Amino acid sequence: MWFGLFALWLILNGRITAEVCLVGAVMAAGVYAFCVKVLGYRSSSEKGIWKRLWRYGWYVIVLIGEILKANFGVMKVILVPPHRYEAAIVRVKVPLQRNSSRVILANSITLTPGTVTVAQEGEDFLVLCLHKKDAYEIPNWRLVKLLRELEEKGWN
Repeated sequence: MWFGLFALWLILNGRITAEVCLVGAVMAAGVYAFCVKVLGYRSSSEKGIWKRLWRYGWYVIVLIGEILKANFGVMKVILVPPHRYEAAIVRVKVPLQRNSSRVILANSITLTPGTVTVAQEGEDFLVLCLHKKDAYEIPNWRLVKLLRELEEKGWN
């Protein structure tokens, strides 16, 4: 964790000097000590973080692909007459076990053009969408499948 904090310090500073490195090393050590003492952080949990990191990276790549695909769909609705869409607010049930998965999914839905998560309670998502049929496809969405895989492996 210390190396990650120190690297973040260097990236955010944008320059590497002896002073920046020294202050960054001290700050990273301070944040690391705070996490250990106050938050109960254990360095043994870092192995799990590295295993999860590439899976979440893959999730972000798939999400970007879905955002691009939805952008083209929305542009088609806007630019090609006649403008055919059936906007609706739909309640969809998505069986995810963890709250973190539900939050990630709600934000992914909102980031995708043409859809907005209006509310989320338990497994129920209230989704405002440009095409009503698209909301009913959310439980079978590729991102939902990735989140279920992460839950099965206990990685989120």
